[in-house]
Amino acid sequence: MKKGICPRCGGKEIFNGSTVSSKSGMHESNCIPVSLFRSAPLDNFVCGQCGYVESYIAREKDLAAIKKKWPLVF
Repeated sequence: MKKGICPRCGGKEIFNGSTVSSKSGMHESNCIPVSLFRSAPLDNFVCGQCGYVESYIAREKDLAAIKKKWPLVF
């Protein structure tokens, strides 16, 4: 989706929420927990054709923290 194409339907009408001013809405709904007191904001991409959504960690430092704290899936 970051390249402007939906992997689900092939649509090219992709909307990017990375410039949304409030990354931590009510109950930090646009974030995921990293630890007990830390959340990572997300950048969301939405397909305007089928509604498919992909989310990415917005800040590299949060991604590094997740790699240290979360278990790796094998």
